[in-house]
Amino acid sequence: MLTWHREFIGTTLVQAVEEFEHLLGEDLVSAIETSLTHAAIGGMRRNGTYPEDDNLILGYSNPAYMRAVVVSWIGHRLNNSTFTDFANLQGKLLLELFTWNNSNTLGEYNAPTYYGMDIWALSAAIKYAPANSTIKSTSEYVLTELWKDIAAHYNPYLKNMVGPYDRAYTRDMTTHSSILSLWFWAIFGHARGPQPPKGEADLLYDVAQGAQIALVAHTTSSYIPPTLTAWLTGSAYTDAPRFLNRTIKEDLSSSYVRVATSWLSGPLMIGAESIAETANRGDQFVPAIVHWASDPAHQPAPYVGFFSLYPSASTVEAVAGERSLRIRYPNRTQEGTGVFTFAVSGVAPWWLLAGNRVEGLEKLPCLEVKVEAEGLERLPVTYGSQLRDHLFYNVSYVVPDGFEGVPEVGLEFEYTC
Repeated sequence: MLTWHREFIGTTLVQAVEEFEHLLGEDLVSAIETSLTHAAIGGMRRNGTYPEDDNLILGYSNPAYMRAVVVSWIGHRLNNSTFTDFANLQGKLLLELFTWNNSNTLGEYNAPTYYGMDIWALSAAIKYAPANSTIKSTSEYVLTELWKDIAAHYNPYLKNMVGPYDRAYTRDMTTHSSILSLWFWAIFGHARGPQPPKGEADLLYDVAQGAQIALVAHTTSSYIPPTLTAWLTGSAYTDAPRFLNRTIKEDLSSSYVRVATSWLSGPLMIGAESIAETANRGDQFVPAIVHWASDPAHQPAPYVGFFSLYPSASTVEAVAGERSLRIRYPNRTQEGTGVFTFAVSGVAPWWLLAGNRVEGLEKLPCLEVKVEAEGLERLPVTYGSQLRDHLFYNVSYVVPDGFEGVPEVGLEFEYTC
């Protein structure tokens, strides 16, 4: 069964027994043990190849870590060495993947929603997994390093993580929910960090996990280096602009890697990822995205504008630089390489009320963009489509028939407010 019910529900049942066994009664606890035994067997059968179309590989970070917690816990509980041996091996391999080439990078890279689930899995491993299990000991290291990575990508002024995102629902954490925001809420308070409005529709689903998070938040907080607290809880970007370069690996058996580059300043940040794959990752994948303060006077935080490249192609060379972004389609035999589509959202109301209109990327509220798209044709701008809850302007550049060479779009940015 290709779902994540085993992992999400399984870790929740582990927590329920660990925290409240004395309230549950022997019969219910026994039923939970039976259920987790079935979950462990089903989870152990998945390896990225079986059943058909299975995708539970080491690099699928959040279910991989949750699976290790469930199998380790029930194996120890029932003294089942097959389970514990599997879980201990998974803990070892997950750490090897994370630390490959000293990258300290999860295979499911920079995913605001699923970093939230990674933190849950790592915290549950630390608090509930057997003391002698590898998933417990390795999670202690990974959780601290993950928070370091989150802090490196986080912009306290824009209240968002710089891209790119391997998987993202919201592209703006101040307007729509991401589970990572719940950890800021639980550890630092709701007034801190990236928080959508309390009535936001996605949050009403995500916050159902609030009780689980609250029960491990103290454990989680003890693995956040104290030197990061001021940055994570602040509201100003007080550092110099910085550049990030990450190498992302999804398995230990191949040489294939993805490369992510990011550039951050206070009012403007840019992220991009280069991939060379045969299957399209779908619209959760954000290979390139630009965030900026489109209304710096907005309170309690700037109104955030952004535009992202729609992932139409499965091979993309996207590179972020200082106030710049370059995107190429080197493999034109693949579908989706005939168009560069940018989804523009978060256009500040003050700018529209002043009579301005989005007619391309060149002129946006507080942002001027120099566009180089040699040989490409820009389509008329349209508005009103929705992508992961965001209404957006569609700004597309088409590769015309007869085009020769590698299609490329180059962007240079100047923040003007």
